[in-house]
Amino acid sequence: MLNRVRDLTVQAGNGALSGVAKEGIAVELESLDKELLSAAYTKHLGRSLFAGTSDAATAFSTATPPVFACEAGTVERRIGPDQTVRVDTDGAALFGDGATSVFATVASIVDDLRQGKDAMARLDQIDGGLKATVSGRSDVGARQALLERAGNTNTELEASLEARRSDLEVADRGSAIFCCAA
Repeated sequence: MLNRVRDLTVQAGNGALSGVAKEGIAVELESLDKELLSAAYTKHLGRSLFAGTSDAATAFSTATPPVFACEAGTVERRIGPDQTVRVDTDGAALFGDGATSVFATVASIVDDLRQGKDAMARLDQIDGGLKATVSGRSDVGARQALLERAGNTNTELEASLEARRSDLEVADRGSAIFCCAA
């Protein structure tokens, strides 16, 4: 979504665009802003993905621009005797907060377009939002890979333990048959 915001901002920087074309871009940007906010409200199993340690219904307020409405912190789960993994993502780090959020940036671009100002001046802000998003996504990907490796290790251990249990049961049946036959 942020890549599309960036593309539209660059497109809007074309001095040859009419007011109608710029308004069309502004409308699409407003739609993308709503999609970004919807993503920020994402829940899994009833908990907001981006709310940190908070049990709040949503990670961001309904103010304009949205403000991170939760306490900073991390949620970790144990995946091994000496290993934990973080299972949350900090919404403020990913989307920004208040006037420095990607939501505020998109709203500012829309305002610039409607006021006839150059929206290209906001490209650095969009690039900062893109950088935070890519960084957040790579962090989540690394944690997901760690969880998958831990899951594979558990599956291998489970298969090994099951094989050992089966061997013991077979040995015990043989002993029981031999014992009872005597």
